[in-house]
Amino acid sequence: MGLGGRGVSTVTVSNQAQIELWQGRVGEKWAALQVRLDAMLAQATTALKERAGPVSGLRLLDIGCGAGETCTVWLTGGADVTGVDVSTPMLAVAKSRTGGEAALVEADAAIWRAETPFDLAVSQFGLMFFEDADAAFANIAANIRPGGRLLFSCWRPIPQNQWVTTPMSAIKDLLAPVAPSLPPATPRPGPFALADKGRLAAILDRAGFVDVKIAPFDFDVVLAMNGGVDEAVRMVMTIGPTGAALVEAGEAARAAAPERLKAALAPHERDGVVTLGGAIWLVDARRPG
Repeated sequence: MGLGGRGVSTVTVSNQAQIELWQGRVGEKWAALQVRLDAMLAQATTALKERAGPVSGLRLLDIGCGAGETCTVWLTGGADVTGVDVSTPMLAVAKSRTGGEAALVEADAAIWRAETPFDLAVSQFGLMFFEDADAAFANIAANIRPGGRLLFSCWRPIPQNQWVTTPMSAIKDLLAPVAPSLPPATPRPGPFALADKGRLAAILDRAGFVDVKIAPFDFDVVLAMNGGVDEAVRMVMTIGPTGAALVEAGEAARAAAPERLKAALAPHERDGVVTLGGAIWLVDARRPG
């Protein structure tokens, strides 16, 4: 399967749960909200672009390229772009946006292997969803030429991300109590799977990367561009941890949530724009030459 490009295009059993989410309701939701999500994360996209520097003439692999926002950034910069993602709905949007200029491959980046390695592999929030992170990063390294570079962004711990903590605090008593349990030895695949800096550094080291730099970056997550608190409430009820929690909640919780969220988000509204703090790692590493 695929939308273009060459290489081994297949999926793993171990990543099947995440693949089904991104093929299904999550991928469809993100494809439909592409414009709003691009605006929501615009400052992070700019930071990744600036950290990448000139890309003209580079063979560039965009991992977890989604709806193609970052593909368009690299194409504008003059790179030869291949985008890899597991989501059919999002890749359809990416295909439309890039107009055939990027090779788009529907595949699991944990095992997909290109015929020729790339100069630069980049990812914006696309590397946190692997069941076996060690195996996935080793495969990514194999897709980068000796001396080539890996650059990506991922979320820092939840307590540092106000866009998660503020709405979740507003509704936590509406959600079913969770039985106490020991945290898993290895974080489950999901947005915050690479949040621990020490664990992240160890994964990159085991994959053979050198000159690793893991730098914090704080930015404004834009929950509403001009629709004020009402738009922001709709956004947090649709995507992210709050949206995911409310999918599992009962009807009574979902009915009560909007007013709770309005009260929590109102102090963060300015002239129709609602922002909350976001905290990510910008990660830069090199494959030995």
